[in-house]
Amino acid sequence: MSVVEHLSRASMAIRGVRPSFSEIDEVRADPGKLAARVDAWLDSDAFASTIEDLHAELYLLRADTNFQLPVRGILEDYGMNQGDLHFGTVAGPLELVRSVVMEEKPYTEILTADYTIANEVIAAVYGLPYDPLGPEWQVTEWTDGRPISGLLSDSEIWRRHVSNAANFHRGRANFVSRTFLCEDIGARDVFVAGGVDIADEGAVAEAVGNDPGCVACHSALDPLAAFFWGYKEQLQRGAITEAYNLGCEWDWENGDPPRGSYRIEHWCYPLKFYDVSEEGLWYDKGLRPPGFFGHPATDVIDLGQLITEDARFAECTTRNFASYLTQVSREDLPDDWVSGMQHGFVESGFSAKELVRSIVLSDAFSTAREPDPDAFAVPLQTVRPEQLSRSLEDLTGFRWMANQDASNCATALGVDNCWGAIDLLDTDLYGVRSMMGGIDGYTVTHPTHIPTPTQLLALRQVAQEAAGFVVEDDFGLSAANRRLLSGVERETTGDAQIREQLVRLHIRLLGEEVDVNSAEIDLSFGLWAGVAEGSDPVEAWKVTIAALLRDPRSVLY
Repeated sequence: MSVVEHLSRASMAIRGVRPSFSEIDEVRADPGKLAARVDAWLDSDAFASTIEDLHAELYLLRADTNFQLPVRGILEDYGMNQGDLHFGTVAGPLELVRSVVMEEKPYTEILTADYTIANEVIAAVYGLPYDPLGPEWQVTEWTDGRPISGLLSDSEIWRRHVSNAANFHRGRANFVSRTFLCEDIGARDVFVAGGVDIADEGAVAEAVGNDPGCVACHSALDPLAAFFWGYKEQLQRGAITEAYNLGCEWDWENGDPPRGSYRIEHWCYPLKFYDVSEEGLWYDKGLRPPGFFGHPATDVIDLGQLITEDARFAECTTRNFASYLTQVSREDLPDDWVSGMQHGFVESGFSAKELVRSIVLSDAFSTAREPDPDAFAVPLQTVRPEQLSRSLEDLTGFRWMANQDASNCATALGVDNCWGAIDLLDTDLYGVRSMMGGIDGYTVTHPTHIPTPTQLLALRQVAQEAAGFVVEDDFGLSAANRRLLSGVERETTGDAQIREQLVRLHIRLLGEEVDVNSAEIDLSFGLWAGVAEGSDPVEAWKVTIAALLRDPRSVLY
């Protein structure tokens, strides 16, 4: 790649935005400044947003198509906006990771921290200490007696990753193993002979403890699952609604409450999601005690320490970051390439910033295509919907927003379906995130990194909207304050000026260095001139910028 192409790819990977004119000019004049530019980006808010996007995808947290917590009780004080409730709660684990990375703490702290981070909504949902006069996100702690060890103790993680029926927290255990060790126990090939009545919990417990086909997985899986006894299997929206319908009280003369050992009031805010008295239920079920791949342990504090000390954690973290930044599945990343970055990651004291820096400055990342078929080069990247949202706002000032009418939303849709203002590129319930290649966290759990028909349809619409916005906005400002059209005015029609402006648009929107008389500029000029002849220069700029925003070079990097 040229230094400008490398700069553009690194900027999109780290920040989700194209480099500015000044950044391009700086690195074009002195290619040695690219590394310094990367270092500056790693301290930016845009990089912090990328860290949140990476981990939201890794943990499958932004699942807005799934049921949301109902707006009842004390949550009514925060209004009917389900968007605020959803985004405010699922962001809790992401804020913890963000703070660890941006404050340059060892990345291991995401699994060993003796604190959590909450906003006012999370504090209300779970009854956490929170200062209403303090910052939006505050360091706080769980007060229900649970062992605290970073994400391993986070209610929002376990509200998303539930335990169903007689699963006995095995799904949660496999999530931990798959996510932090790249060890997908549930994907192992095993053969289990027939004859086990899977509807009989006792028969299943006997089989997983003694049947050789079952033991192959469960000898590792069940000790991991034992760490999570004490958490509810899941937080059910219906149970919360029912509890409030019953006034958060139960008349015991009517017999046992309908939600088992958790009393009705436990399903009212603040929710009781953890019960210390149930930590040892693995024993009552005849299951294995807590342990980590043969190492006995007591609670998730031990588990966090054991995971982060395991060499697989450093390798898996390296693969998780590299996979996200290169759009290559972590299984397909070359072992020798991963090994080199893993070593640097560990030597840096588990610095996530240093890991990202090593990825985007590597030879493989700065190579467009590798002539040696045995060598590794990062393939062409497809812009993610979250990146597209940030990139369009940075380039044009436009965000593709939708807003329900708050005055009649509750009447028309019901109080739990009011979402307020939403970014259509960053949501699924009302937006197009999975259509644009992203995930919805439940039915679509892996991103799509190739162009698709639905992506092109959505891109056409948002490109037209953004182009129309930026042209009108730019021509309402002085040239020095414009985003894109600083070299022309509404009435400008001179060929030389138009071509010079198009050159600037090509490098800003496409990351492409072209000459004013090149074939690429001839094509863009032909489009501009054709529209201007039949309409006017302003309309010509709208059509031309819309076309450039839809150009493959704009959405590939």
